Amino acid sequence: MIRAAEACACPIEEVGPAMAGSCPGQFLLFMSILESFINGRCDLADPCNRIKSRDQLDDSYDFVVVGGGTAGAVVAARLSENPQWKVLLLEAGGDEPIQSAVPSWVTAYWGRNDTDWRYYTEPQEKACLANGGICSWPRGKMLGGCSVINGMMYMRGHAADYDGWAVNGAEGWSWFDVLPHFLKSEDNKEIGNGVSSQYHTTGGLMPVQKFRYAPQFAHDVVSAAIELGYPPTSDLNGETITGFTIAQAMNDGGSRYSSARAFLRPAAHRENLHVLLNAMGSRVIIDPLEKKVTAVEYIKDGQTKTVGVIKEAILSAGTLNSPQILLLSGVGPRETLDKFNIPTIQELPGVGQNLQNHVGVQLSFTLTKEPDVPVLNWATAMEYMLNRMGPMSGTGMSQLTGIVNSRYAPSGGRHPDIQFFFGGYYATCGDGVVPDDVKVKEITDKKEISISAISLHPRSRGYLTLQSVDPTQPPLMQPNYFYDEHELDVLVEAAQIAYKLANTTIMREKYGMTPTEGYGSECEGGGLSPTPEFFRCLAQHQTAPENHQVGTCKMGPLTDPMAVVDMQLRVHGIKGLRVADASIMPTVPSGNTAAPTIMIAERAAEFVTTRYQQAKRTPAELGNRFGHPSDSSANNENRPGGFGTYSQENKDDKLTDNETNKNHQWDQRWKPWDKNWHGWHEWHNKPNSDWHKNNPQERSQRYYD
Repeated sequence: MIRAAEACACPIEEVGPAMAGSCPGQFLLFMSILESFINGRCDLADPCNRIKSRDQLDDSYDFVVVGGGTAGAVVAARLSENPQWKVLLLEAGGDEPIQSAVPSWVTAYWGRNDTDWRYYTEPQEKACLANGGICSWPRGKMLGGCSVINGMMYMRGHAADYDGWAVNGAEGWSWFDVLPHFLKSEDNKEIGNGVSSQYHTTGGLMPVQKFRYAPQFAHDVVSAAIELGYPPTSDLNGETITGFTIAQAMNDGGSRYSSARAFLRPAAHRENLHVLLNAMGSRVIIDPLEKKVTAVEYIKDGQTKTVGVIKEAILSAGTLNSPQILLLSGVGPRETLDKFNIPTIQELPGVGQNLQNHVGVQLSFTLTKEPDVPVLNWATAMEYMLNRMGPMSGTGMSQLTGIVNSRYAPSGGRHPDIQFFFGGYYATCGDGVVPDDVKVKEITDKKEISISAISLHPRSRGYLTLQSVDPTQPPLMQPNYFYDEHELDVLVEAAQIAYKLANTTIMREKYGMTPTEGYGSECEGGGLSPTPEFFRCLAQHQTAPENHQVGTCKMGPLTDPMAVVDMQLRVHGIKGLRVADASIMPTVPSGNTAAPTIMIAERAAEFVTTRYQQAKRTPAELGNRFGHPSDSSANNENRPGGFGTYSQENKDDKLTDNETNKNHQWDQRWKPWDKNWHGWHEWHNKPNSDWHKNNPQERSQRYYD
């Protein structure tokens, strides 16, 4: 039976819009009842740690972080670990809804004005033709950003991605340089169970593990891939980087962990961290003579206001909004600024350029031996309501992925260029009816699943620019999908692999898997043995545009004319301004971008911390200028990756500024294949360097793919 709302330590307040409205009308009654139950669970609502928006801001802050999404939530939380710093986080949306914690409701907040920016590209000549050439780009508009609406998949990309960054100018961002920052945030729950401690660790703020439930069909796809010759793997972030697997995801206890839930909520009660919700950062105020940031402009309730910046402003508004804010602030290509009569403070031609995104083709298959029985009903709902188990604790087929090499991939096999995403078996909406065997046999509709074959190394480059000087208007987004034919060549081979997968013994005999009849009828050469021309046409009509946009504030040295930020993420030519989000990536990683974005945020916070020498002193030496001990000073010494870590590292600009110390070598850094690294024991026993510990008593409570 359905239980009433639990008696939590703090009163539960309903947060965010309802999700039942995202389901068809015939499901409304059951979904409303189910949603009411979800809203009353302490573990999902987390009422004691919810972020409270400030009614009144201070006149100025040491640091102002613009954007509380995947990266901004991490940056603000990390900077506020120093009790001497006042930190303000501006977020255009509200808090993440309670219902978004349910993994199976992964798409419930797409396409809604209050939770999604609802961005659309300029019409494409060669992509999204089934939609008039316009591709949809859902982007999270709330605390946690896209980490609240994506598929939670934990993928880092490959070593070759980051080594490529370093070789091409982003010195200090090689795989060896970034791996410790991936590990810093990770709390992997499955080490020793198919996941190696050589590549993973525990004790960070972000829990990582497989979902509690995966459809049997997902396991059978992995078996089908083995039949095709792709090796089995339980961890595509480990030694074996190709194959098919049910991926690890950012979740725990049967519920989603966004970056806001993992990083911000443990910091919710710090007196030096202020958060202002429903406040859109619109512009950075820069002194034109000193070229130094003095304030940040934002819009709340239709009114434009400013807040002072003492040390730095950090833009974490995302790949699509961070360059827009720079342009509106007078930083960018002079011709663009002149066009909109914006005074040029710093000419940087690369702002908004270098826009990259993964792109693919969506394929549809029918399981002729599987009746289309709704996954969500009273029985499966009860599994989740009582035990946080069953289909609602997972994302259906979305948790399955595969990464392989095409014949176009770099030689050596260590930089694969194709990824497969799957869709189907979702427990999103339902009417609650549990059909018996007789009714199941009467169902004539058959279950359909989708396979999106993705090109991981796109050569096409797009751009982003202003449409208006009104900051509430979206930027103009031109990805130039398939501008380079390379992506289409890769996708033809990827689609052929997907069709072979569907024709394996287990898929054919157990499920009767076959291409969906009539799908792709606008293209010639389809059927059971489609031609390469069919797949090229299908990719341009049924495009999978993905949501892995990067590159519009490219990181690189001053010698790179398209670089916007340096290797410490400081905007070239501007004092007190950094960008910390996916926009700084020189090229898109070979996989999902959520984990790399969190890694970037971790590095950004460390760069800022080590820049200001006061951070080297311990909280005890500094005292607390906010009047009395708070969790930001009293508890952070034992918090994973907390302020105590920074105070003991004795880093300074010489160790982190790769532009001023190009000869510095990290010769003693950890190599994942070196089990006997001589520095491990010294590092392991180092006082206060306890982000790697797996001691639940000492860890803070933590709460697209």
